[in-house]
Amino acid sequence: MIVIAATCGAIASVTRKSESGLEARERREAGEAWEKAAATAEKVVARQEEESGERELLIGDSSVAYVSMGWNAERRLVGDDGIETIWEGPAAENEKGELEATAPVGALLVLHGCHHSAKDWFANNTKCETCRGLAQEMSVTRTALNRGFVVIAVSAYGTCWSKEIDAPRMEQVLNTFFNDTALSNLPLYAFGASSGGSFVGMLPQMKLPVQPSGLIIQIAPGPTLENTPRADLSTYPPTVFSYMPKDERTSELIAQSIADFKRAGVQVKESKLHDHVVSDTFFYEESFGKITKEESAGLTNTLNSFNLLDADGKLTNDPRAFDDDHVEVLKKHAPVWDSMLADQSDVRELLNVAYATHELSAQEFGQNLKWLMVHGQQKVNHARR
Repeated sequence: MIVIAATCGAIASVTRKSESGLEARERREAGEAWEKAAATAEKVVARQEEESGERELLIGDSSVAYVSMGWNAERRLVGDDGIETIWEGPAAENEKGELEATAPVGALLVLHGCHHSAKDWFANNTKCETCRGLAQEMSVTRTALNRGFVVIAVSAYGTCWSKEIDAPRMEQVLNTFFNDTALSNLPLYAFGASSGGSFVGMLPQMKLPVQPSGLIIQIAPGPTLENTPRADLSTYPPTVFSYMPKDERTSELIAQSIADFKRAGVQVKESKLHDHVVSDTFFYEESFGKITKEESAGLTNTLNSFNLLDADGKLTNDPRAFDDDHVEVLKKHAPVWDSMLADQSDVRELLNVAYATHELSAQEFGQNLKWLMVHGQQKVNHARR
């Protein structure tokens, strides 16, 4: 009996090893097939972009000039609670040179950080007289519209985002927009920074009328296996973690999220946002020409006069810690429309982007959105099969 038991045990062990080897080979082959399919999809997207003439946007580009005018941006109060929602759809000139709305390819939900609002993403116009269009948010909007997306921005109920309070509000907003036949069958992607990034990371856990096909979580950690069951995390769509390595504590938390997402089988892209050289044209380029070349050079010269730039042209001090004298002198060279108030100023925002510890940034947004379009579409197609 002992011999038989030992023999059976040996056979079972060999069988388990065989099955284990088979499973490993199957997983490896499945992974290789997935990578091959994704590579093919990337080539298709690249070819489509080449055929459509899509390229990196340049300052003064007439194809997106309407964005800075807020031509198609509209503020809407959704539901009985009046949830502030601002949206804009893609447009193009017709044969007569007139702007016309064009059919969207999808929707991009954009969520602000603490002390900000939906007004930051769009230019001031007659349909949104309170819109202020901050530089980096406008860059995200411009890139998404250029790719054919409807951009939808929502304001949190409070200063920051709360899952308990804002999840039902988000459900109302998405119900309103995705009941529209123009969007009903299109993919939804989501971008959020800081508090908005944390909220974006919770969207797949919410009961929404449409689940996102891809996420960009910026300067915020996402869920981990410590606070989210593996079965739930494994359902997440392709996700980009966009963060500033100089913020070491947040980077550590994000590294844990990235590791756990990968363990759960979620496709992940890591996008590191480093500090910038503040050249004479930095503010001009990063504001897409909203700040003039002359104003940009004046701001850079002021920073140099205070010894706030090192030999490489990088900020030596955190702009959030600038004293009042620094801010007052910078204000003399800033555009007259820039208040230089924290969370309301293009110049202050761009200084934070240059220092790169904690600020919403449009850096690499175009590449990250393209990655989601490729890998998110792969997930959608796979689910439909």
